[in-house]
Amino acid sequence: MGLAPSIHLESWLGVTVVAALVSTFGALLGITLKDYFFSRSFERWKQRHSLELLYQKYRDPLFLSACELASRISELLKLYPAIYLKQKVLDSQPIKQLHNSFDDPYFQRYKLVSTVYRFCAFFGWLELYRQETTYLHSGNSKHSRSLEQAVELIRADLADGQINLADDWERWRDRLVFREEIRAIGESMIETRGSTRTVMGYSRFVELFDSPNASPNKYWISVMLNFLLDPTIKDDFRSVRLMRLLVHLVGLMKLLDVSSIDRDLVQSCKKWVNSTEELQSTVLKDLTAELLRQAET
Repeated sequence: MGLAPSIHLESWLGVTVVAALVSTFGALLGITLKDYFFSRSFERWKQRHSLELLYQKYRDPLFLSACELASRISELLKLYPAIYLKQKVLDSQPIKQLHNSFDDPYFQRYKLVSTVYRFCAFFGWLELYRQETTYLHSGNSKHSRSLEQAVELIRADLADGQINLADDWERWRDRLVFREEIRAIGESMIETRGSTRTVMGYSRFVELFDSPNASPNKYWISVMLNFLLDPTIKDDFRSVRLMRLLVHLVGLMKLLDVSSIDRDLVQSCKKWVNSTEELQSTVLKDLTAELLRQAET
């Protein structure tokens, strides 16, 4: 009878110790899980927030530069081969415009230089956006993922050497701008104004374009010129690349701001595609369907 209180006390102490251990373990586990999952969740939120801010920051300049380039490419395709995309036009040095005519040498050289600028400026905005998002995981943002996919299609239009499906593809005239070259062209267009990084304006670009001095900018300009100069009427796959590029630029513009797309640009593309016999070939069948979808939505 005298042992009963001792046994009861030991049992009670055992239960208390176990309860304390369970409570302590639960508290530690809760703190660990909270810190781990909360910190990971918070980090993902910060990444998404940073990506969204960058997307909003670059959406307008990307849209505007894509729109300007798409408009010029549409013109190039209507005039293909454009008479101002010639080496002799590049070599000319007209001082001023003499006639309000498409044949005016000054006007033709302006069209050549401004065409190169529109390509380079667009690549500049792409590269500036890419550099800003380098250390952020694009998978954390739907906008960023979609933008990356759209930009990759544009890069492929200029850089991929295996997209000519014609049986006689070896006979076709073709030139490429490789992916790293697209990035390098864009990088050469970036400049700093105060604390802001932006893309070089047309005035500065023309100064560098016509400068007698060698520079990295002039080197990368020459890469773009190599793609554009001296197109030919027959079997020139660069015209197909420009068609593809136009389609994917319109796709990028729809992604960035569908309400601001120039419907006349899209409709004129649709009309032009339907009237172009070459687009009915197997080489461009998939492209034709894609462009028509772009025009109808």
